[in-house]
Amino acid sequence: MIDGKALMAYVLKKTGCIHPFRLSRILAFIEIEWLKDKGERLTEIKYVRGPGAFYIEGLKETIEEDPCFNKIEGDPKIGRRGCIEYRCEPSSLPKEIEGFVNEKIEKALGFEEQRLNEIIVNNELFERISLPG
Repeated sequence: MIDGKALMAYVLKKTGCIHPFRLSRILAFIEIEWLKDKGERLTEIKYVRGPGAFYIEGLKETIEEDPCFNKIEGDPKIGRRGCIEYRCEPSSLPKEIEGFVNEKIEKALGFEEQRLNEIIVNNELFERISLPG
């Protein structure tokens, strides 16, 4: 198992500045794919499910408390969504995990946000990594 914050940092370094909704979907996608492949959790991240959606418990606090995470506010007047970026150098992941994560990031980025959300919440393994909301 690896630290969830380390995975968040790694994903943000790979993707650049992305919306928290997108970040949480990519993380959950990686987690489900890892569980399917390895039969165990990859991180301790707590996903809280609701009807047709979910959120990561403590994501906002993690971003606000760690100066390496930078939140960029959106501006609906000009059509810009808010996003989060990681400004520090993330710790490296073990090689086996890094290759797996890179592959799943690429796959997840191929889906639009709503489709990726559907893939996750409709996956039978999602219940094993999430808590009822």
